[in-house]
Amino acid sequence: MLTAVVFTLCVVVALGVFVRQLWQRFNLLRAAAPVNRFDRIVERLQAVAVYFFGQQKFVRPAVAEVRETSAGWMHFFIFWGFTILGLQIMTMFGRGYSDRFYLPGFSMSLLGGPYLVLRDLMEVTVLFWIAVAFVRWLVTRPARLFGFAPAERRLLGHSHWEAYVILGFIATIMLTGLLYDGSRLVVHAADPGVVREGAWEPISSRVARLLATASPGVAAGVGNVAWWVHNLVVLVFLNLLPRSKHFHIITSLPNVFFRKLEPIGALAKQDLENTTRFGSSHIDHFDWKQVLDMFSCTECGRCSSQCPATATGKPLAPRQLLLDLRDYLYAHQDEVVAKRVPRRTDGNGAEPAEVGENIVGPVIQDEVLWSCNVCRACEESCPVMIEYVDKIVDMRRHLVQEEARFPAELTRTFKGMETQSNPWGISAEKRFDWAAGMDVPTIADKPDAEYLYYVGCAGAFDDRNKKTTQAFARLLKKAGVDFACLGKEELCNGETARRLGNEYLYQSMAQACIETFNGYQVKKIVVNCPHCFNTIKHEFPQFDGRYEVVHAADLVRRLIAEGRLQVPPEFRKKTVYHDSCYYGRFNQVYDEPRDVLGSAGADVVEMTRHKHFGMCCGAGGGRMWIEEDPDKRVNLLRTDQALEANPEVIAVSCPFCMTMLSDGIKAKDLEDKIQTLDVMEIVDRVTR
Repeated sequence: MLTAVVFTLCVVVALGVFVRQLWQRFNLLRAAAPVNRFDRIVERLQAVAVYFFGQQKFVRPAVAEVRETSAGWMHFFIFWGFTILGLQIMTMFGRGYSDRFYLPGFSMSLLGGPYLVLRDLMEVTVLFWIAVAFVRWLVTRPARLFGFAPAERRLLGHSHWEAYVILGFIATIMLTGLLYDGSRLVVHAADPGVVREGAWEPISSRVARLLATASPGVAAGVGNVAWWVHNLVVLVFLNLLPRSKHFHIITSLPNVFFRKLEPIGALAKQDLENTTRFGSSHIDHFDWKQVLDMFSCTECGRCSSQCPATATGKPLAPRQLLLDLRDYLYAHQDEVVAKRVPRRTDGNGAEPAEVGENIVGPVIQDEVLWSCNVCRACEESCPVMIEYVDKIVDMRRHLVQEEARFPAELTRTFKGMETQSNPWGISAEKRFDWAAGMDVPTIADKPDAEYLYYVGCAGAFDDRNKKTTQAFARLLKKAGVDFACLGKEELCNGETARRLGNEYLYQSMAQACIETFNGYQVKKIVVNCPHCFNTIKHEFPQFDGRYEVVHAADLVRRLIAEGRLQVPPEFRKKTVYHDSCYYGRFNQVYDEPRDVLGSAGADVVEMTRHKHFGMCCGAGGGRMWIEEDPDKRVNLLRTDQALEANPEVIAVSCPFCMTMLSDGIKAKDLEDKIQTLDVMEIVDRVTR
């Protein structure tokens, strides 16, 4: 009786403290800006099944630089072990009131026996993987656990005591469970029901044999201590969760459920006409899903291990950025909650003051934000579906649109886009010069053309990329494709401006572009630039610009299959293909370019980091227009990765990738040995 009373008091106090902490965290979500994530429920449930319960991002094969498959399986078994043993924990709590307590449906006459086998095996399995985890923390010490210099110096300086405590807690829960069940078999050896349990407990029964060598009193004492330690550790563990990185145990399921379902390459549209704020600059500006992201970070470091900015020594590491935001949020949580609905205005009906200081600068430095390539490699690798890029772009929007504070070289880029509709600032009159002497039709002369070939700025103005544009135009003509170009009427779609945070400029350019398309009643658009592809396909619909958008490799593959293009397999060069972020990770365009290369006879080999693990060339997110220190250039790192395959040709499907990798080859004085070619150029070379 005394045990039940004392245990009840412990449970009531612990649960009371836990609920209070959880309520404080929940109030932070309630106080955050609204966002609708309650649509498409079936898809959200599917995501939970695949990514939360299936642990898909933990157990899939990883690239060599991040050889973490074993760590993924470690998490898989600890997760499922802890989930399965949740029933054991509830049973142990119930045993505080009745030694014969069983959860409904888990008595020995129902599911009890099979569950006991599973429970025993999972306890040992979890103990094994906990030992592996301790070895990783204490012996092998992989960089992603402790932090990457220089961007994560603050994390590197932490003691990481929390990880050791949590691992110790989990190991204690497993061990005390085995000791309790082993002692139970000894103490109740004369009870047929308990003996029947022992027949289903392969590990606990062996523990019982060890305890049986002592007196029954010793076994009973061991079982009693194990029961108390087990349950008290569970209660302490429960209260540590909301105050630690292991809060993800509670928040990761909802974070996966509320994941972004829109195309990942699409940034959110900013309502410029009905807002008084044009970016995120204070901690209370973030919406509740972004706050939930902050709660859910496991600090595993998979994001930073994949980030090209982190890898090249820049000040950005996605994990550190999120932790800095989270820590600032927790430090100002009372102020944030104080602004919660319905108290969002002061007595005069005006908006209350923003919480804390402007975090862009003091908390998140400008350089951190400008280092991002917007490649979403961090998000691809995050097991709990945290969204980093949208936060970064929102803070860039503040810098550009509210502070006019951005790298000096972007002044020329923005001006060129505003005045000449291209980031180079080259005269718009020269946009169609690439087609001189090629007899390329314009849509003004051929308004009923099936396809509008949207060339894009790089393909029209950059001398190297003009060759790609010409090659693709020749292929279209050889195949008899009914196409036309806008010629001098073509306008930039503004993609670069949006990624750099200049949403106002982007929207004006996008709307002008859409007006031009609609003026010619365009229905189908073919492009050979993944940035244009992503923007027109996924972001123009935000402004009612809806078109069938086809990328060049897809169209050419179909033309080859239909026999409209005769492509003899004569290229026969060892070719490594570089996946553009905007075709690959953003739009799952992986096979089409490789298939086309194969049709041309190329001997296609892969970089270690390819397809969804592919690394950015360094041009994304507007970085094409921002100067880099020579020792921090992403394009040089990506070139090195390509050279590991010992290729004769580096193939690309993006004008920006062409520029960055060509420059990488030049920097290494390998122009005489290795070519950088667009897929369309390769096909054009062998096509009759």
